[in-house]
Amino acid sequence: MEKTGDEIPVGEGWQATPRPKTRPGGRSSYVRRVVLEATLDLLSQRGYEAMTTKDIAAHAGVNEASLFRRWGTKAAIVAEALQNFSATETPTPDTGTLQGDMLELLRGIIVRIQTPLGKAIDQIVVGHYPQPELAEVRRAYWRDRFSRAETIIQRAKERGELPLAVDANFLIEAAIGPILVRANATNQPFDDRLPEQIVALLLYGAKNEPMS
Repeated sequence: MEKTGDEIPVGEGWQATPRPKTRPGGRSSYVRRVVLEATLDLLSQRGYEAMTTKDIAAHAGVNEASLFRRWGTKAAIVAEALQNFSATETPTPDTGTLQGDMLELLRGIIVRIQTPLGKAIDQIVVGHYPQPELAEVRRAYWRDRFSRAETIIQRAKERGELPLAVDANFLIEAAIGPILVRANATNQPFDDRLPEQIVALLLYGAKNEPMS
């Protein structure tokens, strides 16, 4: 057997030294993944205020110092956890039609906002908590969500389903507004017809009265 320099003598022969196993992506990638997962778990269980960086570290099985070195604050960890959740668990619909995309988008929001994690996220991004450090968390979350949703509107314009003058941000605000009102103000139930009602009203208005 050709020697590679990693062998150890065993009796009269040689045996390759076992190499230590490494985690895919390295230690940094592993820490990021388990910390973000732990953050979402604890948010769904306790909410933002009752969760500490010490809790996150213990739940993730890492040293609390690792959290401070990488993120600095609890709010920064939460911000990245929400953006990662948005990117991996809430993909932008692409059904081929504006109506189909909007219906799938709104139905997904309604399903998620009624889960323990969805309720915890809603409380953070809608402004239930007064902590100043959460202001940037909210801005980052909504920038990301609107950027993803704008893709739906842009595709619709390219297909000729919407006038080019339609304001994408305004259309998305109008679409999700009734859902957030029911979740945070009126406490009305989310019936199955709500997405269809919202989409029908918005598409009629967008096609007949361009928003600029």
